[in-house]
Amino acid sequence: MKFFTFARRHKALTMLTLISVIVLMVLFQNSDSVNFKVLFWQFSAQKVILILGAMFLGYIIGKLFELSFRKLG
Repeated sequence: MKFFTFARRHKALTMLTLISVIVLMVLFQNSDSVNFKVLFWQFSAQKVILILGAMFLGYIIGKLFELSFRKLG
């Protein structure tokens, strides 16, 4: 019962832990290398790095939108 009481009191921490576990599971399953071709560039990288980069870029874009909407309101 103590766990459920803790989870109810600390909802943000519980959700952060759950999301972190899911992200780590996805990252550990995608460790192989992929090749990319963009116009004249070609490079190879591991999926883990690309997934983390996409997540970080999404976080930064979300924070920029949040800041821009705060200034409007």
